[in-house]
Amino acid sequence: MFGTGKADHGRERMIEKKREQANRIHGAARDRENEAGAELDDKAIYGGEGGGDVSYEAALAREKKYRERKEAAKQERTSELLKKEEDKQKKMLEMLGFSGLKPGEKIKIAPRQP
Repeated sequence: MFGTGKADHGRERMIEKKREQANRIHGAARDRENEAGAELDDKAIYGGEGGGDVSYEAALAREKKYRERKEAAKQERTSELLKKEEDKQKKMLEMLGFSGLKPGEKIKIAPRQP
């Protein structure tokens, strides 16, 4: 069975083809691993080039400005919503007939007539 017959030659060729295929597949992966590609330094990764500010103080200043802008926008939105709510309350009181009611004043209901 393992002699010099025709079947042995075919099996050896089949094994050889598998090895070639494996070398092609794994060789390509090996080549990709060996290729380091473009090596990037810290300035390129973290933005040191192109006039970018990388100092800690500058980053803190940018963060502070951002937070101040966000807080101002939040305050503006809050005041708008409060104004809307006050207008809604006034309209409701007018609908109920209590237009002269001051904020915090209790509503007085006349006693029923028997």
